[in-house]
Amino acid sequence: MKLTFVDLGKLGFVMEPRYYFFGWSDSPRVMARKSLAVALARARKLLPKGCNFKVWDCQRDRRVQLKMIAAFRRRLIAAHPKWNERRLEKEIFTFASRPKLRVTRLDHHRNGGAVDLTVIDRQGRELWMGTDHDDLTPVAAMDYFESVTSLRAMDKEAKKNRRLLKKAMVKAGFYVYAPEWWHFGFER
Repeated sequence: MKLTFVDLGKLGFVMEPRYYFFGWSDSPRVMARKSLAVALARARKLLPKGCNFKVWDCQRDRRVQLKMIAAFRRRLIAAHPKWNERRLEKEIFTFASRPKLRVTRLDHHRNGGAVDLTVIDRQGRELWMGTDHDDLTPVAAMDYFESVTSLRAMDKEAKKNRRLLKKAMVKAGFYVYAPEWWHFGFER
């Protein structure tokens, strides 16, 4: 299958290539499958006036995936030193795909069909979503605040902003990866 990739930075999105900044990737460019880039431009039009997407990640190779998994492992071990290997693996692969040699699904990061992003306002500030990107806790789940009955003001803000992000992305043809509010897949 021949895939066509485009540089999302050339399409007016705000770029923050975290895996490049972490030293895991050799390129600061964030590449996406062309069909995903077109859909992302559609989704941007559904945001409030002056808002844009800040993109952290899209297409990544297996080498970057392996470095990400190793970092997740270190973070989880530090946070939960009593977890056994089975529990660690379960949590790691909730937030990361297994590093297969060949990936055929179009909606996968390896094929430029998944994007990690957030919404920024007209001043370039990220809207509060309740956690940072690559948060490895249950609070990172897209609908986490939907089931919490007593929300603080900041939680209400995160709930509202996640709804905004989800609505724009789903309307543009993306699907939500439930454990991560920032991750959206595109199968076309």
